[in-house]
Amino acid sequence: MVAESMSEKQFQDHVVAMAKRLGWLTYHTYSSKHSAPGFPDLVMVRGTVLYRELKAANGVVSHHQDVWLRALRVAGVDADVWKPKDLMSGRIERELRHG
Repeated sequence: MVAESMSEKQFQDHVVAMAKRLGWLTYHTYSSKHSAPGFPDLVMVRGTVLYRELKAANGVVSHHQDVWLRALRVAGVDADVWKPKDLMSGRIERELRHG
């Protein structure tokens, strides 16, 4: 599948499957209706914790998402944004293997 054509759901499914294959526990809120606005899409744990906001190729980080990501980074947590191009470049697999 071409990265630019992946929906956020397809992208997330691929990332979660890869993370699980590499031994990560993964968490994604099924429905964010009652969650704090902007909380990252994925929390993954395997000796360390990664918080990742996932965006489709043309997705943009919202203000609330940016606030969460910055606050997590200030707290010393590995928090970032992944897009399908990061999957295709190998960045996601590298970060999951070495995380």
